[in-house]
Amino acid sequence: MRLVFLLLLSFQSVANNIDKRSHNIFLTAPAETQHKKINPPLSQCGRLRAQHLSTLLSYSNIQSVYSTTNLNAMETANPIAKKNKIPVKIFIDNLLDSLAITVIKENKNVLIVADNDKIRFLVEFISQQELSKSQEHTQHLLYQITLLDGHKILTILKQPLKC
Repeated sequence: MRLVFLLLLSFQSVANNIDKRSHNIFLTAPAETQHKKINPPLSQCGRLRAQHLSTLLSYSNIQSVYSTTNLNAMETANPIAKKNKIPVKIFIDNLLDSLAITVIKENKNVLIVADNDKIRFLVEFISQQELSKSQEHTQHLLYQITLLDGHKILTILKQPLKC
């Protein structure tokens, strides 16, 4: 019994040390919108997808949320920010490299919501990996970049929600 307890303490210690040495940057495009007009709000399906994203990331200890000024991006970012009781930080579109450097140096788990082109740039800049055409972003994809001891691990997740 004592050996099992010591093993559990050892695993907990390893997990805590890895947790302190790593952080995750999650990136996604805004969820679906109502119209193809300028700066549209989310559709009912988009609001559902934003809630789903919040649930999906609920155990990820998100400590910062960034969004463009677009209404659909802010509405996508809002549920996870509210759940974690943190503000949505607005970033300037033409300073993407500065945003990337900031979130790397923050050493926190972060969510970034922006349009497809900005997400593609940020994923490639932060992960230092080029995305193939088959990895073009849609509302259904969530990019996770894990930074651990100088290594950058890119994982592409697909949200299973269908409206």
